[in-house]
Amino acid sequence: MARASAIATLAVAAGLTAGAAQAGTVTIDLGQSGENYVLYGQGAVAPGVGSFTNQQGDESYDVGTNTTTDTLSGLITGSSDAGLASGHYAFVTTYTGMPIGDGGMQIQSQSNPSALNEFYYTFFDSSVNMTLELTGTPDGAVDIPLVTNGSFDGPGFFFSYVFANCSGVATCTQNDVGLTPGASEYGPVTMGVSFTTVPEPVEWALMLVGFGFIGGAMRRRPRPRLAA
Repeated sequence: MARASAIATLAVAAGLTAGAAQAGTVTIDLGQSGENYVLYGQGAVAPGVGSFTNQQGDESYDVGTNTTTDTLSGLITGSSDAGLASGHYAFVTTYTGMPIGDGGMQIQSQSNPSALNEFYYTFFDSSVNMTLELTGTPDGAVDIPLVTNGSFDGPGFFFSYVFANCSGVATCTQNDVGLTPGASEYGPVTMGVSFTTVPEPVEWALMLVGFGFIGGAMRRRPRPRLAA
């Protein structure tokens, strides 16, 4: 059984309020998913550079609403914020149309030309939404939007395969899969999330009194990578 390690990185600052009273960066570590993250090879997009579609967990399809839901779920293994250091997580991706596992093309990516066994997203359908749903934490239920209507909301996140398997290729590397239409790489993943919290209104007032200004959070579009 072929194995490979993987990591996906998505780094960007954003203003969110989730489980922290003061402005600052919160990191959350998520344990092994009970479902597989799957990359389907789509062929070369440049010499030696492969492309993929991304199935982000187990898929379910609602015929009535023509909506697909992908879910990766497991246990929270730690956090820099005690209020989010334990409990359960569900990384939920929804989009309109047929599942990617059945040929949908709503989430696409390609190998990073500078590191061929990493990827970055190249296309989200405008219907794509990704949310990290936390339950059973000391702070209760918390939802963290990651992508809304095909655009990144700002929190940084990364995936790492616990172990990865390949089909349709002789050598199990991510770029080989990407270069081979019909090949795939799949396995359970762990996940990390990093986001910037914002103070509560009363704390903003105190900052105004103490410093005479409020600094706004800068947002920039991320370029995620998944390495194998």
